[in-house]
Amino acid sequence: MNDMRRLIDAGNSDIFDVLAYVGFTLAPLARSERAEAARSNGLGGYEAEMRQFLDYVLHSYEVRGIEELSNGKIRDFLRIKYGSTSDAKAALGSVAEIWHGDCVWIWRRLGPTRPLANTAD
Repeated sequence: MNDMRRLIDAGNSDIFDVLAYVGFTLAPLARSERAEAARSNGLGGYEAEMRQFLDYVLHSYEVRGIEELSNGKIRDFLRIKYGSTSDAKAALGSVAEIWHGDCVWIWRRLGPTRPLANTAD
């Protein structure tokens, strides 16, 4: 896949974009474009502390890629940003609330930003 990314000049895009290009000839979006779209379409409804945390996760996604949004990473992010899970819970709520209520938000906003071609034809 990395070779394919280079071939279509999408080194800063996710696998989704490579597959969308191959399957539907959709121009790939860079991770920074996806992250910026997510920031501009939804951080406003959160408390300042949660906005900072979500922005922190988005930045990591921009730099390192989609692997940063895996299920196992949430605790790592909380520990790095807040020092301990207990401190993170005090600032943001329980880990389950953070994951289900807020980090799912990132996945929804980073997903396809344009409709795929109609494949019913």
